[in-house]
Amino acid sequence: MNSSQNEVRSTEQVILSARCSNWHYSGKWALIVFLFAGSAGMFLMDGSYFGGGGAAFLIRLAPLLCAAAVFFLIQLDRNRRVYQVTNKRVIMEWGILARSSNELRIQDIRSINVSKNGLPGMIGIGSVEFSSAARDDADVVFANIPDADRVRDTVRSLQS
Repeated sequence: MNSSQNEVRSTEQVILSARCSNWHYSGKWALIVFLFAGSAGMFLMDGSYFGGGGAAFLIRLAPLLCAAAVFFLIQLDRNRRVYQVTNKRVIMEWGILARSSNELRIQDIRSINVSKNGLPGMIGIGSVEFSSAARDDADVVFANIPDADRVRDTVRSLQS
């Protein structure tokens, strides 16, 4: 990397960073609550969570293991996507082991579309699509993020 690239990177500041909202996973969170309730119900049925031998213990433990697996999958999915707005670009990065990214310079953005649907939309969670004149579809999409309108307004303010 040459010195001019270092100068460009040193002048770039992250204005906003976001991940997918937990509201996007509301069905999975409800499943976790259901599994915990089922596990508690099995405990209350016989009063002894660990009694009854190995097979009974595994049956009682299965809902908790499933809940832990769903929780892990939610966290994995949330951490695989990162959205950033800098003073020069909008960036979408995704991946766990191999990272990929889409970037669009602020000055090249021609349209910003915000879509908010249902209950999450009523509380400000939505998707923001950034498009340039070079393509028909969106170049960068911030999917299911909190404060979608604020992201749009921040990018618009950086353009002027």
